Amino acid sequence: MICTAQEQKEDVYNEWLFKVWTDSSDWCCHCNKERNKLVFDDKAQTSRCVQCGHVETYPDKVWRSMQAQRYVSYHYMPGKFYFADCSKEEIFQKYLRELNHTEWSSWLIHDYVLAKMREDKVVQDKLIKTAKLIVEKMNYDSTAWKTLFEKMDAPNPDIFHQVPQTIYEFAQKKFQETTTNKEELYTITRGYLVTLTSIYSYSRWKNDRVACWVTSEIIKLCDVESESIAFYTDLFGCDPLLEGFQDDLISGKNHKIDTNESYIQWELGLADKYLQQSSALVAVQAAYSALGAKLGIHAIWPPTKVLPFDVKTVENVTNLVNAPELFRFYDLATDLNSIDAKKACYYAKYFVEGVKKILPAITPLEQEWAKQAAYIS
Repeated sequence: MICTAQEQKEDVYNEWLFKVWTDSSDWCCHCNKERNKLVFDDKAQTSRCVQCGHVETYPDKVWRSMQAQRYVSYHYMPGKFYFADCSKEEIFQKYLRELNHTEWSSWLIHDYVLAKMREDKVVQDKLIKTAKLIVEKMNYDSTAWKTLFEKMDAPNPDIFHQVPQTIYEFAQKKFQETTTNKEELYTITRGYLVTLTSIYSYSRWKNDRVACWVTSEIIKLCDVESESIAFYTDLFGCDPLLEGFQDDLISGKNHKIDTNESYIQWELGLADKYLQQSSALVAVQAAYSALGAKLGIHAIWPPTKVLPFDVKTVENVTNLVNAPELFRFYDLATDLNSIDAKKACYYAKYFVEGVKKILPAITPLEQEWAKQAAYIS
């Protein structure tokens, strides 16, 4: 599909207002403070910044890998309907002309189950009518289609896994089309894994619980080293946003979660987990992120609102809450981190506990002061 100039302009506008997810690889790194979007030229294998004019030329292997990842990320976005904005007639045409029976059926199941997760009856009804249209036009036996929809409507939590499974299968197919080299395929998949963590962060910021769950499940399927999967599984496994997700879907419970407060609790949970693993530096950083989120000067997204972890900024933040001892614990933990892990964890524990003690006492007025502090923005 070719977009008009006006549509392209609106897409860029939406991306930089973060109305849609955008990947940092689409930004110019030479003027990234303005987050200027790159224009990609597939024939020349180049990217060009429309603002500063910088042109980057990529080797063939790098270009193929990068574009495959970009294609998958944007065309198979977790939590989005594949047949979005299509009428039943247009979906039928995709069945006839674009996708084979198996591929089309996979996306039908993906969209129907996703609609079930989102309680979107309009999409579900449209897909049912599309299946009936195919049966009529192609003179098929309706029994198999009826059985399929009954299976998808059954209160079985396993059916939800069809959504991440479908996305990952098509992602892998695209990557395999790009290269037959196992090492390159691994590298592409590893890059996709990192991109998924960015998509998760964006989806969480948008309070899209469904997209977060789908993304976290795709990560588990990625064919990379088990250590990486374990890291991200542990990371998102601590997130209160995903707690009891499938049970809530089955029971029909409307689980409303405060995005910022749950993010604070997530970071504090991670801080405790890192302390148990004797990882002082990341424990301190997680608790510090929770403090910044409470003050309203830090968020998991957008990238423009990630609080720096440098000495000067940490000192400024701890001064905002009148807690100089927190800065001392930070200073000692980070200084000792590389030379005495045990002592570093000792001070990191005091930093984490200090943040937990301070958080309930932070008032809206203090939050407003923090937002207005010029050296934090």
